[in-house]
Formats: sequence, C-alpha cells, structure tokens
Amino acid sequence: MRDMIWKRVIAVFAALLIGIGIASAVKDLTTMAAGEDISADIIQAREELAFEEANFRSLRSLNDRLEARKKLLLNSLSEQGVMSEIIAEHAKFAMLAGLTDVKGPGITITLNDKTGYDPLKDPIESVIHDSTINYVINLLWSGGARAISFNDVRLTAISEINCVGPTILAYGVRQMPPYVISAIGPVDKLLDAVQSDSFLARLSQPEVGIRISISTDSEVILPSFLKSRDYSHFMDLLETP
Repeated sequence: MRDMIWKRVIAVFAALLIGIGIASAVKDLTTMAAGEDISADIIQAREELAFEEANFRSLRSLNDRLEARKKLLLNSLSEQGVMSEIIAEHAKFAMLAGLTDVKGPGITITLNDKTGYDPLKDPIESVIHDSTINYVINLLWSGGARAISFNDVRLTAISEINCVGPTILAYGVRQMPPYVISAIGPVDKLLDAVQSDSFLARLSQPEVGIRISISTDSEVILPSFLKSRDYSHFMDLLETP
C-alpha cells in the first residue's frame, strides 16, 4: 500500500516537472520567436536607413552639380554687356536672402543637453528647447551677426524653428543634439554678447547642466539655404502690389 502511494507521489511530481519543462520550452520558443521578429525589424530598419542615406547623398550630389552649373551660366551671362548689371544685382540680393554660400570671420556655439538628464530630478531647462535655440540666434543677430546657420541649415528672413517632442525642427528638417549655431559677423561683439549673457550663464550652471562650448574662427563658411530647403512654398501667398 505504501509503495503504491509513493509511486503515485512520484508520478505526480514527474508530471509536474514535465509540465514545467514543457511550459519553459514554450516560453523559450516564444521569446526566441519574438527576439527573431525584433531582430528582423531592426535589420529592415537599418536597410531602409542605409537606402535613405544613399538617396540623400545622391540628391545632395545632384543639387551641388546643378548649383555649380547655374553659377557657371550666371557668370557667363555677367560677361554679356547689359546683363552684367542684372546679374550683379541678382548676386547681391541672393547673398542678402541667404541663397548663396558665404564666408567670413565668425563664431560657433555648440549646445548640448545635460549629461544623464533625469526628468524626475532635473529642471526642464536641462533639455534644450526651440526657445533656447531662438534665444541664442536672436542674441547673435542683436550682436551684429550678418549670417547664421543652425546645424548646417542657413537661416533666412523667415525663421522657422520649433519643437516636436524631444527634437527640434528647422524649416521642417529634424535636428538632434548637439546643436551647432554658427554666425558670421564682428567676432569681438558676438563673443561678448554670448559670454556676458546672464541667461546662458545660468543654463551652464551645474544645477541646470546645459553644455555650452564657444569657438571663433577667422573664416566661417555657411551654406546656402537652397542646400537644405526649397523657398518657393514660402511665397505661395505673396503678390507684388
């Protein structure tokens, strides 16, 4: 009788162990399948990213060739009598509108979020927002900047910088930190405007932790607005009176 009880007990434990083993195997298989799905998604995302990056490089190269061809044609026209005055006028207005590459002495400011930012402990200012970027840009304009770019996007008379979630858009182009603002202008005045500003000084304090670096250069090169955006849709509601 006692042997039968023990046999039943052993059989129950064996059944439990087999059940646990099967459940564990099923769980492992499910986890593996989920892991394989995630890996497949990652591989696909990387392939799509590589395709888009290659497409971007191709379009950038094409745009550069077209810009060079346009410049060559304009230079050719400028040598043809009365057209030279028109081309010279066009070149002047294109420079003022931000539609040409420009170079000159200037300053570069790099802004980055606080290292190890904790939304539960750190102030909201520890993450850079569009208001911070616009503040620095306006500070540079007031300091005498002649031309400004933000993460290699040239700024024009129509400034379009705003936040979308954790990132910042400049003319619809998504930006990520570090944020680099370059300006051409009187270096001493620009440097003084930035270094003496109390708001930027507060942002760089340990309790806020925004990382700010400033450098100057005798020759800063800023890209044309046309290298990042098409300006035509900004004129859809404009007419000459």
